[in-house]
Amino acid sequence: MTFTHSLKGVWSLFIGYLLLFVLNFLIPSDNPGPGSRMWLLLSLCTVIISVLLLIKHKLPTKRQILFSVLFAAAVFVAYINLSVFNMIETSILTLLASLAVFSTFNRFSEGKLLFLNSKNRRSVAVSLLTGVTAGVLLGYVNLLIGGNASGDFSPRLQYFTVALSPAIFEELAFRTLFYALCLTLLNGRIETKAQRLTVMFMMIMPHVLIHTPDIFINGGVMSGVVSTTVLALLFGLPFALLQQKRDIASAMLAHGIVDVIRFCFAGLPI
Repeated sequence: MTFTHSLKGVWSLFIGYLLLFVLNFLIPSDNPGPGSRMWLLLSLCTVIISVLLLIKHKLPTKRQILFSVLFAAAVFVAYINLSVFNMIETSILTLLASLAVFSTFNRFSEGKLLFLNSKNRRSVAVSLLTGVTAGVLLGYVNLLIGGNASGDFSPRLQYFTVALSPAIFEELAFRTLFYALCLTLLNGRIETKAQRLTVMFMMIMPHVLIHTPDIFINGGVMSGVVSTTVLALLFGLPFALLQQKRDIASAMLAHGIVDVIRFCFAGLPI
């Protein structure tokens, strides 16, 4: 496989993805609908990216393979008693993405993201506190946007297990993996402002766009653009910054807490 070591390669991939996003609206079938189709498309993209990165960088260490299996197992638990298809699909995607991320970071150690800032106990504590604080703040913002801030608080154990999927699967497969892809396309060097902004963009937008097809359809282009911008700035950007500036674990924790809070006030999405 040949990678293009330039920003042009990164942007070419995103433009291709954006084209598919637009073409998705032209498909007349509603089973699955446009939103579900984009989730499937991004999932397919993560499989292709993961496999290509693994072919290029080879498998990671045995210890990292074990961690990848544990991540996949946690996501598997998230869908018990909910959806067998999602349980199997997201577990496989998580495993492949985690292996590809570890493999890429082994190849480009200088540009890698930390899974956990574990230099000492204080560093671990800071990561946990940062993740919890960000999660609670963003969770409250999410309730305000969704109009559920004044609803009844009804916690259930299932809400915490289901939140493992967005916390682990989405952060790894839909965010960290795209960082790993950019790191490879840029030959392990993210140095200029343009490169850093592009990488940040790729960690945010592919994931944000899969949440917006119904908004574009029901509210029009302007509503879709506004919602995309809001989602990118209020949720995508903070999670991406946590991964880059702190560690992946803090982003996972924050993302999981946001969803737990939403589930406790609004229930599980149908």
